[in-house]
Amino acid sequence: MVLKGRYELLYVTVPLLVIAYLYANQFTVAGMGETFSRNLGLSYKAIMRLGLVIVAFITAAVVLTVGMIPFLGLIVPNIVSIYRGDNIKKTLFDTAIFGATFLLFCDVLGRVIIYPYEVSISLMVGIIGSAIFIYLLMRRKAYA
Repeated sequence: MVLKGRYELLYVTVPLLVIAYLYANQFTVAGMGETFSRNLGLSYKAIMRLGLVIVAFITAAVVLTVGMIPFLGLIVPNIVSIYRGDNIKKTLFDTAIFGATFLLFCDVLGRVIIYPYEVSISLMVGIIGSAIFIYLLMRRKAYA
C-alpha cells in the first residue's frame, strides 16, 4: 500500500530526528526536573518547549503516514530504559531498533497466526503491548 504521495511526509521527520538527537543530553537533564536543570544553567522552559514541538511534529507525521499503533510509545522506551538506563542520547538508537524489531515481530505474527487471513498490526501490538504493560506493572509492584 505504499503509494506516491503517501509516505513523503516522513521526510520531514529526518531533520527533526537529527535535532532531537543533538538536544538529547538537554532533554535528559530537563527530565530530572526544573530545579535540577536550572542549577546546571539550562533554560528548562525553552528545552521543554523545543522537545514538545519536535515530538509533536514527528508524531503527527508518522501517525498521518502509518496510522495509530497502540502501546508502542509506552512499552518500547520503558523496556529499553530498564535495561540501558535513562540517558536519552545513549538509548535513542536502541529504542528505534527495538521498536522496529517489535513491530516486525508483531507484523509477522499477525500474518502467520491465522494463515490465509491477516490480523492487523495495531491489534497485535495492542494485545502484546497490553500484556507486557501489565507485566511491567506487576513487576514494579513486586519490588515495592
